[in-house]
Order: sequence, then structure tokens, then C-alpha cells
Amino acid sequence: MTIHDVRLRFPRLPRGSTVLFRGLEAASRPVEDLTISEHADRHRKVSAESGSPWPGDFRTDRVPYLREPQDCLHPDHPARRVTCRWAAQLGKSTAIENWFCFVVDQAPGSMMIVLPTLEEATKFNRIKLQPTIEASPRISHKVMPVNSRDEAGSTTSFKRYAGGFCQVVNAGSSKGLQMVSIKYLAMDEVTGYPKDVDGRGSPRDQARTRQKMYGDFAKEWQGSTPGIAGECVITADFEAGDKRYWYMPCPHCEVFHPFVFDQMRGPDEAHGLPVHFRCPKCDGVILDGHKGEMARRGVWIASRVREGEAAVPLAIPAGEIADYQCPPCEGRCRDLQPSYHLWAAYAPRERWSDVWDRWQTAQGDTTKLRVFYQQDLAEPYDPGGLTVEWEKIVDAAKGALRPARKIPVDAGLIVSAADVQSYGIKWVVYAIGPGEQFYLIDREVFEGAPEQTDEPWIALADALMRTYETAGGGEKGIDLSGVDAGFATDRVYRFCAGRPNVFALDGRHQPGLPWLGTPSKKDIRDHRKRIIAKVMLYPVGNYDIKTAVMAGLANLVQGPDEKGNWPRGTLHMAASLCDQSFAEEMTAERLVDAEEEAREIVNRRARRLINPKAGRVWKKVIGRANDWFDATVYAFALAWQLKNQRRLNAERWADLLISVHGKPAEPDLFSVAEEGPFAGKPKRPPREKKPNRWKNR
Repeated sequence: MTIHDVRLRFPRLPRGSTVLFRGLEAASRPVEDLTISEHADRHRKVSAESGSPWPGDFRTDRVPYLREPQDCLHPDHPARRVTCRWAAQLGKSTAIENWFCFVVDQAPGSMMIVLPTLEEATKFNRIKLQPTIEASPRISHKVMPVNSRDEAGSTTSFKRYAGGFCQVVNAGSSKGLQMVSIKYLAMDEVTGYPKDVDGRGSPRDQARTRQKMYGDFAKEWQGSTPGIAGECVITADFEAGDKRYWYMPCPHCEVFHPFVFDQMRGPDEAHGLPVHFRCPKCDGVILDGHKGEMARRGVWIASRVREGEAAVPLAIPAGEIADYQCPPCEGRCRDLQPSYHLWAAYAPRERWSDVWDRWQTAQGDTTKLRVFYQQDLAEPYDPGGLTVEWEKIVDAAKGALRPARKIPVDAGLIVSAADVQSYGIKWVVYAIGPGEQFYLIDREVFEGAPEQTDEPWIALADALMRTYETAGGGEKGIDLSGVDAGFATDRVYRFCAGRPNVFALDGRHQPGLPWLGTPSKKDIRDHRKRIIAKVMLYPVGNYDIKTAVMAGLANLVQGPDEKGNWPRGTLHMAASLCDQSFAEEMTAERLVDAEEEAREIVNRRARRLINPKAGRVWKKVIGRANDWFDATVYAFALAWQLKNQRRLNAERWADLLISVHGKPAEPDLFSVAEEGPFAGKPKRPPREKKPNRWKNR
């Protein structure tokens, strides 16, 4: 067959010379010099499968605050590390997706994306990364298709493309963090990473070690909501950077300023205003509808200045804003890495009324308050600020005039907990009511060595049979009890084994554990080491419960509001049960730096070995016992378990109180439904006074 026959048979076949020269022309065409934001706007497609409210073409103008941080990731930009301490749902993972698309198309190289857990890594790939690849034509043909049978192809956790690859790993395993050299590193939600993985240290440090070969050519992105004050890694890196805030012009006076929580105001019915902000300069009303136009004109301002320089003001006139602008890693910021702070008020789809409602809901609820600080304000939560002095507790108990050994009319559950010590057993009884109100109604010390004698155990067994007078003249016994198994463990096991409503408890000190976890079986052996019985040992998450206990004491000192309603989670005391010794033990622990005491006593040489970013822990005040405090912590855990078992909502609480007392409690008790670890939604009057989140910046 001649070339003429081929032409006749395939008339549409292009000439070889045309194909050749078109290929040469395409190869010699200059590459577009695009920023990451420009590349995303031109070539990134948002998949409808991702759950985004804006499927289709990606537009940075919708989230203008994202432009500068992600553009710092360009290979030609001098920034080496970008840190974003942002609230939830502000685009932290979106920046990673945009960066991935840019790397594949414009600057191929090895990339690693680190998520806190395997589940989150899998979810990130399925919901965000893979749909983005498939929806973006510019990217999809450059990434090898997923094929488990083809070693040269991609997998769910490994994306292969010309000139590089991207590995999606979880921070809970060191295997994915080894054996590779990485030029581009993206870390999401770093506060959720474990402190140590497989004995090799922090997963962040392990991942950063993979970038050594690239030196200053390596790039890193880390974005996260913050964690607990004193151990929050994203806050530490934010403070070490140039500390940038998003300034926007007031729609009335054109003065640039960031949104600050202290400027947020609740609904003003008298003037017909919804939740709004006040301009710090002209006091003008800024409504939710102003946010879009303000954001389009917003600029990032670095707030960190050199020693001796004047601080960056909160309000900057439009004519002076250029004087305070400083591009990342240039000018006065040249020695600092860019770091960005953004909270929920800036979110384009977030209504300010929802933010305000979450703030109101969190009042008096340590669990909700912690979430609000971290997920909305994007600031680390400091539970140590809830501690109070023992003198104030004694005074508050005296003013309450509550009787001992009597169940208040607004309480319907009874729990007791015992803390075992070498000299005896300390035992407390708490009544629990709606709104997480705790009432100390009984306590006693059963003296005697628990390891050697039976007397304290007999006394405790008798005490568990006590009944308490109800408001209707009846009596009620204890619903659930627990005994700390940290001391005289075998005796505790034997005591609890034959009592189904008495739990053996084991306190755990790590943050984030359940208040009462899944129990494990423990053997009880005789003197010949033979198993004679088994008992269930329940782990208790001491760290978070201690925060709740201290908040309860703080609420007691604070007192009720103007309507007589107590804050959620208040710990009430009967005056006859709250003397100086008891109050001192209840305030015998503080949340402090893990090595605070060591810093005070070590010499200069040893001090260099102490980790300045060590986490915070609960520590005893020197010279004080903490036995009553520990017993109360265990009582809180049992109350949490009992409440969850019975699934008590406001309606069921009302029925329970009637069955216990024979009459309903005051109606206003149910104006606050159960929440936090107990569930529901409180209805509290708006509070205008809020903590100043700006004064220490």
C-alpha cells in the first residue's frame, strides 16, 4: 500500500509534518508564569461530589483571604513555611487542593499530604483530592489513573504524575513518614497529631525531616484549628511568624480594621438590629450583608514588630494602610515566616447570628466553650483560667444555706465515689439535676488502712446503703457508685466484684479521653494465684473532667444571674460540708506547664534540655492533699455515665423529678436543656460582656 492509497483510505489523517511541527511549537511555547491563585482560577474545577456550595470553576474572589497565603507556596516565593491558625470551614484544605493542582501542572515534584488519622486521610482523598483530579481536565490527564494492579499507576493514597508523586499519609503511623524525600509538605489539622508515633517522635518533625535534601527550596503548608493553651503547636508556630490579621474597610468611615470578637454585638430589638459588629473608629453598625464587599477590599497586615517599634494599630485609616502593608518575607517581615489568623466571622457562608448563638450556648459549659474557642475564635482554649481560690468557695457555700443529706428539689440522680488512701477512704455523694447542676449532699472519711484492715470497707459498704430525704418527704438511695483502684487495687477489685452498681475506676491523665471509657476485665486471684473472680475496670478521663469540676466551682463563686438561674454545670455545696480543709483539697490542683517545677530547680546547663513546648498537665499545689477533688472527679464521670444510660432530656428530667420528689421542680429549671457531655440547648439571655481577645496581641 502506497502513501497515496493511505491518503485515499484515510482522508482525515493529518500530515506527519503538521503533527511534528505542531508538537515542536507546543514544546517551545513559553510556560505561563502563574501564581497559585491564578492557576486555580483558570484550571481548577470544584467537583459537586466534594460537597462544596460552589461546584464548577474555582474562584479565589469568593475567599479573597486565601490568595496571599496560598501564593506564598509558589516555588519562586521566598517564604519557606506558611502557617494558618484558622477556624473551621475557612478553606485550609482547599489551599492544599489548589497547591496540588499547581504542582502537578506547573512545578512537578515530590509532595506529601499529612492528615491526623487514617480515616481522615482516606476521607480527604475520596471527598476532596480525587474528585478534584477527575473534575479538572488540565490535571486529570497528567495524574496516572488509579489502578491497584498497575505498579506504575496511582492508588488511593499515592498519586503519580510526570516529574513527581504525592503521598497521602496519616500522622498516626511512622511508616508513611519514612524512606522518601519530599519537596512539598502539606499538613492539615496538626493539633490532632499525636505527640509521639512509634517511638520516633512528633509526626510533624518526622515529616519535616523528609525535606532536608531540598533545603531552602522546600515548601511547607500547615493549617489547623488550635488546641489547648500551652501545648498548641499551631499557635506556637503562629506566634513565631509575623502574625498576620485580615484588615477590611469600614463601610461608613473607610477605616481598615480586623473583626474582633469584642466588637460583636447581640441582637438589638430596640433599634431593629440583628447580630452585628461596631466599627472601632466611628462606632458604625456593620451588618452581615457588608461582609462580602469588605472582604473584597481586605488586606493582610503583619502585627508583629521589632522591639522598640510602635505596635500596629487596630484601626488604620485608608490613606495609611499602605504604610503598614508588608509582603511576606520582605521589608520588616523579611526575617519572619508568614503566619495567618482567621476566625469564623470572616467565613463567607457563616452567619454572624450562628456564631453569636454558639457563644451564648457555650456559657457555663466547658465542653461547648472549648469548642467555641478552638473552632470559632481559632484561639487555644485555656482551662487553667477556671481555677478559683478556696476562700471564695467557702464563702459561696455559706451564702447558699443548703442542707446536708437532703436531695434538692431540682435533683433526681444520686452518685457516690470513693478515693482510697493509705490512711482510709474518702467518700462523697452528689445529687444531679437538669442543666448539669451538681449538689454535694454527703461526705465522710472511713479511717483505717484499706490494705490491711476490713473496717473502712465495712463502713463504706454500710454507707452505700444510705438513703436520703427527698423534697416530698420520701427517701431515695444511691443510683451508681465507684471506687478508685489506684491504691489497694486488689481490695478494691474484691469490694466491687460482688456489687453490680459499684464500679472499679482507673484514672487516666491524657486529654481528650471519654469521661468513662470502655471497661476491661481484671482477674481477682487468691493467695495461690488462682483466678477466683473477675471485675470490670472502667477508665476515667481525668484531664477533661477536672476542667469541668473547676468550671463548676467557678460557677458557684460567680453565683446566679439576675433571674436567679445558675450557670450550667455549677457545683453546689452545703455549708456544713464545705469547710476550709475540704475547699483547700477541692482547689489543690492547677493546670500548669508539664515541666514548670523543673525549670525552677534545674541548673543552666540542664535547662537547655527541657522542651519549651511541653504540654500542660494538672499538678498538685505543694502542701495540699487532693483526695476530695479526685473523689469529685470520679463522681462526675459516674454522673455522665448514668445520664447517658437513661438518655435524659428535659421531658424525662421532669418525669424523673416528679417520681423522686412527688412534685415538679421550679419551671425555670427546664429553661436550660442538657448539653455538653449531657446534651441539649440552653436558652440564656444575651451577654454583652466578652473577654478581650486582642489586648495581648
